[in-house]
Amino acid sequence: MTLIIKKMITKKNFAFAILFCLVAVSMYLFYGNSRTTTTTPPVKNLEKVKVQAGWIINGEFANICSAIVNGYYAKEGLDVELIPGGPSGASFIVSTNTVAQDESVDIAIDNDLVPLLLGRGKENQEVLRVKAFGSFWNDNPLGFIVNENSGLDSINDFAKTKPNGEKYKIGITAGDVIQNAIAENIGVPVSELNLVTIGCDATPFLSKQVDASIAYWTTQAYQVEKAGIPYKFLSASEIPGFSQPSMIAIARETTIKNKPEMLEKWLKATVKGNQFVAANPETAAKQMRDPRCGGPSLDEEQELWLIKKSIALFDKEKIGWIYEPQVSTFAQKYYHLGQISHLPETSELVDYSILEKIYQ
Repeated sequence: MTLIIKKMITKKNFAFAILFCLVAVSMYLFYGNSRTTTTTPPVKNLEKVKVQAGWIINGEFANICSAIVNGYYAKEGLDVELIPGGPSGASFIVSTNTVAQDESVDIAIDNDLVPLLLGRGKENQEVLRVKAFGSFWNDNPLGFIVNENSGLDSINDFAKTKPNGEKYKIGITAGDVIQNAIAENIGVPVSELNLVTIGCDATPFLSKQVDASIAYWTTQAYQVEKAGIPYKFLSASEIPGFSQPSMIAIARETTIKNKPEMLEKWLKATVKGNQFVAANPETAAKQMRDPRCGGPSLDEEQELWLIKKSIALFDKEKIGWIYEPQVSTFAQKYYHLGQISHLPETSELVDYSILEKIYQ
């Protein structure tokens, strides 16, 4: 071939020589590499997995988002779709109830144990046939925001009066149970607490309608910080028995029985997502803006703030693990407060088979 090209060039057939070279190279690339092309393994089909979030998609779900964007699920053979929950028109999407009732949803991520307890702790009713199989936060970031100079240093101070003799106004949301636990812990009737029903944001606190506002320090506290108000956060976990796991992974009993491999793959990849978020919060915040997650409308600064706050809730040794004493103690507290008529055993609430495979 080299000799032919030289002869062409000596005859000054430059255009034809160039064309000949291009054809020769093309034939080589097609036929010479054909063996390699045919032996390349085909892209394997990914198993579709739908995950229902318990709230709108934000940095709380960064572990799942990073696992999607970084391809951790795909490497396990899974195609994961994260579905937003929380407020939806006039209704509210509770992920535990959704996964129990909608067979197209495989996994729920709920904020706390309460929907699970309500679903398994009612006598003479059809129980929700679902169980927790993992948890990504070791505590629930629920509590109260108070002004730094309010004189409130503990939830136990809620029964005290201000220097002018007025009672502190305690903002709670409709359907809350925490006021019963507060009153019992202080040793006063609920009627002695000055309770005000508020919404789910920090507006009543910012407008000074309340002195203490129920909130999650991973979300509503951001509004307070942006407003430049010095504040303290009083954790609900200071009430004995009120600590519980959060960001809980829940599945139907039939899914745990029939698709354990899928749940194990999903949990392994999500644990990797947790590890990535802890080591790379700035990148994780950027990934939240991916269309498969929260989308480009998210405020990256706010998501980074939330992610950095939530890292303190990660288990440092066994990400995803659910600690039985914490679950049973909270269940007993909830039962004691009269919210459920049947006290479930931990085995009715948690299935450890998937976690045990990961940490065997």
